[in-house]
Amino acid sequence: MIKVAVSLVSTAVGLVLLLSFKSHTAGAPKSALAGTGSTPASTAGPGGAAAHSPSPRRTKRPRGAHGTFTGDPIDTPYGTMQVAAVVSNGRLTGVTVLRHTDVGGRSAQIDAAALPVLKSEAMSAHSADIDVVSGATYTSRGYARSLQSALDKAGI
Repeated sequence: MIKVAVSLVSTAVGLVLLLSFKSHTAGAPKSALAGTGSTPASTAGPGGAAAHSPSPRRTKRPRGAHGTFTGDPIDTPYGTMQVAAVVSNGRLTGVTVLRHTDVGGRSAQIDAAALPVLKSEAMSAHSADIDVVSGATYTSRGYARSLQSALDKAGI
């Protein structure tokens, strides 16, 4: 009788956990992001040095920061990812991929599918706090880390 009760309770707990799970469009949990950098790559507003905070979203945004800021190149097992962030009035308004993973033909196929999704998520979030694209983990993490470093350089 005790085994039956334990079985029912664990089944109910599992069902509750399953039903409360919220998946994202990319199907993976948010990745932990960290970036570095301190100087803008091209036109700069009040960029300068940016202290690293635990969250990619900053509470204090510089007014009027604008320009294109090149993120650090991030090495992955399948090549190097590097993006540039286009910033206008202290907000992310565009992302350009400068280098993407290129080791093997499959890598190019993965990037062709993942990069538009990553850009769309970055533009929606106006940050590098984006989901990892299922099947493109290395590309996603490299993209997000490079984007975060560009945003750090922009001071946002």
